[in-house]
Amino acid sequence: MEPQNAEKSKNAGKCPFTSQNAPPVYDVDFYTDDVIANPWEDYAAMRELGPVVWLPRLGNFAITRYAEVREALRNWRVFSSAQGIAADQFGCDFIKGGTLTSDPPRHEEMRAILSAPLLPRELEKVRGRIEEVANELIERLATTGSFDGVSDFARVLPLAVVADLVGLPEEGRENMLLWAAAAFEVTGVQNERGRHGLETSKEMRDWIQTKGTPDRLKPGSWTARLYELDSSGAMPKDYAPNMMREYISPSLDTTISATAEMIYQIGRNPDQWEKLRADPSLVPNAVNEAVRLASPIRSFTRTLTEAYTFSGVTLLAGARAMMLFASANRDERKFENPNAFDVTRHEEHLLESAGE
Repeated sequence: MEPQNAEKSKNAGKCPFTSQNAPPVYDVDFYTDDVIANPWEDYAAMRELGPVVWLPRLGNFAITRYAEVREALRNWRVFSSAQGIAADQFGCDFIKGGTLTSDPPRHEEMRAILSAPLLPRELEKVRGRIEEVANELIERLATTGSFDGVSDFARVLPLAVVADLVGLPEEGRENMLLWAAAAFEVTGVQNERGRHGLETSKEMRDWIQTKGTPDRLKPGSWTARLYELDSSGAMPKDYAPNMMREYISPSLDTTISATAEMIYQIGRNPDQWEKLRADPSLVPNAVNEAVRLASPIRSFTRTLTEAYTFSGVTLLAGARAMMLFASANRDERKFENPNAFDVTRHEEHLLESAGE
């Protein structure tokens, strides 16, 4: 199957809702460089229109507000991930098969396997290594006159620690950042960025099949563990390659993005930095604020399994709805002064609750 050449979704123009209670329309090309770089006014405009908005250029609904996104995420029987989570049909079909693109009970089975090494008791085993790398990084950067907050800081710790835990051979580690970025590009539409991400993702899949074999993975690593479970019969045979991709792709970009947001916000808000220095117990709040404001995953989609009336709009079976995490995490109805970085804020953001 080849991706479409047009930059619009092939569903664009179709209206999977009833005319009696049609949603408001917001005519924006959601995946242009300009919107990606500065989406906040568009998000605010969509939230103002309503909790459910129709995006004709994509042929998708957008769920814009915190309460409604949370409600939809919890209703997996209607808002299904199993048909894919990208913004167009080609992307949905391409990325099927993983934890993100599954519903219960398969989702719980895959998530239990995938998350086992990420549980607090397991992460505690590598705390010393993480702290060692972090201290070395800070000591080195503190002696320089200046440094790039993203390439010299935000990227270094995840690459140094996560790449080792994932356990790929050297040529795989060298490509992890490239592969991680491509995975997010594929979840958009088949514009130039999406097509580039598609080709890079195909290279990653080919590498996993031909070079990411069990004999070449670091013993005791996360990926090696998957194939040990596979060979022992502890998990279904088709899980290992898909789950290996999930260790490679999402493990870097989200952390890098949130770390970069933290640096940016602290630089812009010296008063918040002084609060952190005075009270280090606020650090978890600051981390949550950075994730909320950055929303490294700005949107995943769900597919309607049946006709369903949601927030006054009847969505027809097969409709695709975008869960706008980045918009919901700045919803004025949920967060007071939502665009502000506030290290004393305690509200839960959507990326914390999305897995419920």
